[in-house]
Amino acid sequence: MMSTAKRLCKSRQHLLQLQLHFNLTGDDMCFRIWWLPLRLNSGGSTLTLDNTFKCYELEKGPPMDVELSREDALKMYKQMVEVRRIEVVCNNMYKAKQIRGFCHLYNGQEAVAVGMCAVLKKRDSVITAYRAHAWTYLLGVTAYGLIAELVGVKTGCSRGKGGSMHTYSDNFYGGNGIVGAQVPLGAGIALAHRYKGDGGVCVTLYGDGAANQGQVFEAYNMAKLWCLPCIFVCENNQYGMGTSVNRHAAISDFYMRGQYIPGLWVDGNQVLAVRSATQFAVEYAKNFGPIVLEMSTYRYEGHSMSDPGTSYRSRDEVKSIRQQRDPIESFKKQILALCLAEEDELKKIDAKVRKDLQAVSKKILADREVGLEELAADVYSKNLEPKIRGVSGFNLKHLSISEVCFGKSKRTPADEINDVPVGDAAFAAAQKKLAMKSKAKAAKDGQAAKDGQAAKDGKAAKDAKPPMDDKKTDKEKAQTVKPAAKSEEKPAVPPKSAVPPKSGDKPKS
Repeated sequence: MMSTAKRLCKSRQHLLQLQLHFNLTGDDMCFRIWWLPLRLNSGGSTLTLDNTFKCYELEKGPPMDVELSREDALKMYKQMVEVRRIEVVCNNMYKAKQIRGFCHLYNGQEAVAVGMCAVLKKRDSVITAYRAHAWTYLLGVTAYGLIAELVGVKTGCSRGKGGSMHTYSDNFYGGNGIVGAQVPLGAGIALAHRYKGDGGVCVTLYGDGAANQGQVFEAYNMAKLWCLPCIFVCENNQYGMGTSVNRHAAISDFYMRGQYIPGLWVDGNQVLAVRSATQFAVEYAKNFGPIVLEMSTYRYEGHSMSDPGTSYRSRDEVKSIRQQRDPIESFKKQILALCLAEEDELKKIDAKVRKDLQAVSKKILADREVGLEELAADVYSKNLEPKIRGVSGFNLKHLSISEVCFGKSKRTPADEINDVPVGDAAFAAAQKKLAMKSKAKAAKDGQAAKDGQAAKDGKAAKDAKPPMDDKKTDKEKAQTVKPAAKSEEKPAVPPKSAVPPKSGDKPKS
């Protein structure tokens, strides 16, 4: 009976009071009490976050009291379970040699991606490093498209040619294989948001291992100079490849690395803390420019699948983090404590996600890779040469993905073809067009000035008095002056209208 009480209470104090009442009265009285309230809290609840934020150069940080509705709780819980299960599936398929190449898993860091994506809008952009599976899935790519890309089949989100580190979707600029290279790109994306004035921000993610890259600080500088809406996020999972933070960073407070840029440390294993910090950072970036977030989290697996992750840390360390700070388990406890869901309901979500992804993995194995003819597809947006250079000369035929997927388009009739220049020809054409436009404008302005001068001269000639001709006779001069004299006379009064004669009057002779 007390397990039900724990699920339905709204506070620790309420629970203690009910427990005392249960001990004094027994089961019968408690049975009558527990049918009065609702079984679940269908509305929203408020939770106070402790020890989840540290501020740098900020007068005020995110709110400590956060609201959580049942709908949001179940959505975020399901997303974290899906991300975790996708990585488990990828792990198993890699070990079975169904996935090859590089593969960096996100196990243990789910709260960072899920918490941030809960706040971001469609107009916002994201760019990250090579640990990109969770972000790819949460930003629009299906689990099928993601896993198929890792397997290398044509149904993958990049048609199986990108692999683990090169996945993309709308406003998601993908994983990047070069350490730290995505950070200046993120600053550029933020510049595009400011240039377009669309109200979006760019979330630029990098790991603690990339935090020492010089290009990161160059991006900081440009973002601050131009007041860009950029949120720099350091996902500190405590290890840069196989080197711990304390050994590879002289200052491990990465949220202070911006110096002239404000920073915020966040408990990256608490999804509600991540969500609250992201909301704060988005509003700050829109109004005041860049901000640096440090998400303190932990990865359970090695740096990549080729790294067992046990040569530089103990198994007991990983086990201890799983027991004390696992993001999914801690959020599950919060949901149950706030009476937003039953434990059985959460177990059903776990079972359904496991079943769905198992079916997805089986279906993907039946797919095929792209054909060899697609190796040279989309090398150019507009191909000007009949062949593309391969290993032994120009022997590769250029294709576009649209032709591969939907068939080759019909030939455009000759009378409908527009000769559109490209490259240097396009530049020359643009210069020629600009020169012609300037020439036409100058000619138009010259003609307008000429017409205006002519009209001015005509008006002046009309207003001027005609010159006197000395050869005219005195009679002609007199005739010329005579009309002016008439104009000075008073106008004649019009005659009165004739009155009709009366009967009997004699007509005048």
